[in-house]
Amino acid sequence: MIIKVEPADFFMYTVVLIANLEIPDPEDQEIRDYLDANELEPKYRSEGDFEGRHSESMQFGGCYLGKHTGEINLIQQRYVEAEIIVHEINRHLGESDEPVEFPEERLEEAVAELLKNFHNDDAFRKMDDGKYEVALDGEAVREAARSLLAG
Repeated sequence: MIIKVEPADFFMYTVVLIANLEIPDPEDQEIRDYLDANELEPKYRSEGDFEGRHSESMQFGGCYLGKHTGEINLIQQRYVEAEIIVHEINRHLGESDEPVEFPEERLEEAVAELLKNFHNDDAFRKMDDGKYEVALDGEAVREAARSLLAG
């Protein structure tokens, strides 16, 4: 889901949530569930083309949605982190003198299990410039993968 914050009237802002209806992002449903659970209704809702994709746009007043944007951001952040960690897990499985290879039919399930083990606070390290990098230990990933293969 794309989140746009736009200026509105004096000292006001608008938050627009844009969901791709053709290929939904993984976090879209959890964000929708959060909005429903908190009884948050958009001021305007429409469907149309956004960057070449059929999308739904939900517009909220910034003050109305304001205190909820942090939670929506955290939902989105968890999914982005998971995507990055899955990419690194797959990279570590193959980048070694002794790569770990799963049968095709078990790969998705195995990576999901590895994600459960490695998606934690230690998965990222803050660099000197304030940015973060993935800090997965390749050998620890391969060892955990070998345990899954043996089990």
